[in-house]
Formats: sequence, C-alpha cells, structure tokens
Amino acid sequence: MLKDTNPVAELICELTRNCNIKEEYFASSFNLSPTEVRLLKLFVSTPTYTIKEIRDRLKLTPGRITHILTSLEAKKLISRSLDANDKRVILVSLMPKANPLIKNLNENYNELHNRILQNVKEEEIEKILSSLEILVDVFRKWVNQK
Repeated sequence: MLKDTNPVAELICELTRNCNIKEEYFASSFNLSPTEVRLLKLFVSTPTYTIKEIRDRLKLTPGRITHILTSLEAKKLISRSLDANDKRVILVSLMPKANPLIKNLNENYNELHNRILQNVKEEEIEKILSSLEILVDVFRKWVNQK
C-alpha cells in the first residue's frame, strides 16, 4: 500500500483540471456544453435511452438531466417520448438532424485525442491505456460502494 497518496491525488486533480479544459474547448467548438457533449456521445453506439439509463450512465441528478434534455430539445437534437409498453418511462432519441452532428462529434473527439497524443511513443500509450484502465476500475469500484 502506498504510504503517501498525496502525489497520486495531486496528479488526479491536475488530470481532471486538464480534462475539464479539453472538454470545454471541445464542446464550445460545437456550441454545446461539456455535459451536452457527454450526453450526445452516448448516442454514438445506442439510438435510444431511457432517462433513468442516462442518469445512471452520467451520474447526474434528475433536475440536471431535465435541464440538459430541455436544452438539447430546443436545439432540435433530441426528442422525448413515452414508452409504448410503460407510460411511466420516457425515451430519449436523436432527431434526424443530430445524426451527422453525432458522427462529426465522434470523429472530432477522436481527432482531438490523436493530436493530444501525437508525440507520445506507442509503448508509452500502451502504459497510459493500462494505467487508465486500472484507475477507471478503481474509481468505478469506489463509486459503486457509495
């Protein structure tokens, strides 16, 4: 066990700050908020989500989700509808206008990360990937214990 976790904590804080800067930069280029981008990126692989699924994936409060969905609806990027099988469930789907945006969003997101990592050697990228997988797993376990 690491005796002094302070260096790890400081690096995680710095990484978080830099990731937030990157997310804000990226989102502003699409005239979206970082949270709107995170929500829209969910639709890269799945066409429809329930509000509960979005809440669970993004770890947001119901009020915050409502605010984000209302904003994306006003931009005509998503729609909300009642589930035909259970009227208590609200489904969130992309509007047809959003499909090219999602594709562009995903491509630009990957391109940005390629630019960020362009001067990193392949073996270092493998170490980064392995370390990030461990870190994400550690945090996921911590979140699920709460």
